Amino acid sequence: MQQKALALALSAIWAANSFAAEQTAENTSTLPEVKVSAQAEDSAPQASEKTKSYTVKSTETATRLNTSLRETPQSISVVTRELMDDFKLTSINDVLDMTTGIKVERAETDRTYYTARGSDITNFQIDGLGVPFPDGLLIGDIDTAVYDRIEVLRGATGLLSGTGNPSATINFIRKRPTQEFQAKIDLTVGSWDKRRVDMDVSGPLNEAGNVRGRLVLSNQDRNSYLDRYSQERNVAYGVIEADITDNTTVTFGHTYQQNNTNSPMWGSLPLLYSDGSTRHYSRSASTSADWSYWDTTNNITFAELTHLFNNGWKLRTQLTRKEMTGNAKLLYVFGNEDRSTGTGLTGWPGAYRDSYKELIADAYVSGPFQLAGREHELVIGSNWSRSTYDEHEKSASYTTIGLSSFDNAGDLPEPTWVTGSSASFDVKRLNTYAAAKFNVTDKLKITTGGNMLSYELTGVSYGVSRESEANNKITPYAGAVYNLTNEHSLYASYTGIYNPETKLDRNLQPLAPMKGKNYEAGIKSQLFNNLNTSFAVFKTEQENLAQSTGTVIGNTTIYEGINATTKGYEFDMSGEVTPRLKITGGYTRLASVKGDNDENVKPYTPRQLLRLTTVYQVPFIEKLKVGASVNWQSETHVDIGTTRYKQDSYALLNLMANYEIDKHWSAALNIYNLTDEKYLTSLMWANGGQSYYGAPMNASATLTWKY
Repeated sequence: MQQKALALALSAIWAANSFAAEQTAENTSTLPEVKVSAQAEDSAPQASEKTKSYTVKSTETATRLNTSLRETPQSISVVTRELMDDFKLTSINDVLDMTTGIKVERAETDRTYYTARGSDITNFQIDGLGVPFPDGLLIGDIDTAVYDRIEVLRGATGLLSGTGNPSATINFIRKRPTQEFQAKIDLTVGSWDKRRVDMDVSGPLNEAGNVRGRLVLSNQDRNSYLDRYSQERNVAYGVIEADITDNTTVTFGHTYQQNNTNSPMWGSLPLLYSDGSTRHYSRSASTSADWSYWDTTNNITFAELTHLFNNGWKLRTQLTRKEMTGNAKLLYVFGNEDRSTGTGLTGWPGAYRDSYKELIADAYVSGPFQLAGREHELVIGSNWSRSTYDEHEKSASYTTIGLSSFDNAGDLPEPTWVTGSSASFDVKRLNTYAAAKFNVTDKLKITTGGNMLSYELTGVSYGVSRESEANNKITPYAGAVYNLTNEHSLYASYTGIYNPETKLDRNLQPLAPMKGKNYEAGIKSQLFNNLNTSFAVFKTEQENLAQSTGTVIGNTTIYEGINATTKGYEFDMSGEVTPRLKITGGYTRLASVKGDNDENVKPYTPRQLLRLTTVYQVPFIEKLKVGASVNWQSETHVDIGTTRYKQDSYALLNLMANYEIDKHWSAALNIYNLTDEKYLTSLMWANGGQSYYGAPMNASATLTWKY
């Protein structure tokens, strides 16, 4: 009965993707019934949902070689399924808010940037596969219901991505079908009329167990502390995995996510009055109009084949197709209000339809080899991708309109829309990579490798040609780990940096590629059997780093290339101190982020970040666990003309409690920003004079059923 119910549920979602359905039916109809092979499962890191831990034993994010955290020669953090469930981290922004060294820059309600170690994060991956999004910009949101864990590799990551941006790579690891039947439903209610339902069902689809499936569904509907703002989010993920032989597994899957947002902010709150004095608002203040909206739809279809050879080698191929479509009508408010008259602000409406399509193919082999009487490991692979982006703008019957006051923004009438201009780009990439991990001695391991990148961008952006290319650019990588004892290791790594730029200068031409070097060294430990800790010092040298000038020509933000050197250190830990106490967190200190003339650059980036999360199983109430998280950042500032605008340091305190009623039912309470701290979400765009406030204290309650 369980198998039939799961098969029926999976077929429902597959009907929404006819291509995937046809391919799945064709392949599964002829599958032989064979015994399930444990070898396929053992060849990859274990799913975090099985361990219920705040850490993982190993990861493939850095080199595609399955390596323990202690023997990975770079800083890496993992947000596991258990941590996401405990604190109800349902979006990528929630996750990265609690991740060591990451600053989530909420420039607007529906556009987000991410930074680490003073640089923009431009590389998101799914199961180790992806290409950089060149502007480092996420439109909408990414729901976490689909993922088992999220791995964050800090520092330059040019070995697999080809671009080596010295910030971080965010790797989303999908949930996979389980060998045994399991099911779970979460019902959540919260502040501002939040309603969320999650369903996750997984297990074998035939008696032999060699065909398995999983279905994840989620719906979230909520209003907001911001005036007029609301959002509905729908997620569906289906995956089928089949062992066609003892050593060969094929997988087909599809993810769908839809975000429907009413009255989003396009731009943010003007921070100054016309006389240059600073302005403050209520936290609910918004520049959005009643008629504005921003809807996005994301579809990701993937197919994989993994084959394990009898000599320990592995072949893995993957083909992924991504498509994002957007439809928006927006209002941008700019200028500075006069204190006495209320005038001085201007509304600029815009309507957009856009689509982003991406096709990615990846294949690699990895395994052991013998040299000088010792066994080593090698990975060789290639990654090809093509991305196309099209955006069509509609102009408004009134290009701009003066506001009688700030409070008038929400009541501005919707204009009549007429045909406008457009932008279209095509980007092709070819990465070829190789890395070898040499076991020089029982204590010393050295990893060397490189990536060769060819890249071509062609297109036109609102009448301006944008073209750039790179041919056979090599990014080197080297890392060493020395095991002092069974618990402690020293490590060091070097990565080259090469990043083709799409941002434009004052002549509306792409900036020259960003180049540089990234150095890192530190010590890692594995304590109490399951607590991973690391301390790292790092230095990054960058040439032609893109920095916004605060100037906009038409629809285009203008950048300039600067040279920058970043130095700092960080501490990270994750896992279990005792069987009852789980902990994760870290501290990052940017000692300096300096430009050509030793000036302080990117002052909107916090120089200090602290993330700390603990959960404790109460000894005298065995079914109760309680926890807390603290997210603190140091003071930031930005110069708006001649005025320096400051954001004081602040800390956000979150609490959780979960009580297991019986083996099927549990109830949880989560409280966020307990101290009701008032803070600006980001000063990243504040050199243009705008930002907005983060959420006040809020809470949610969740009832969970599981089988």
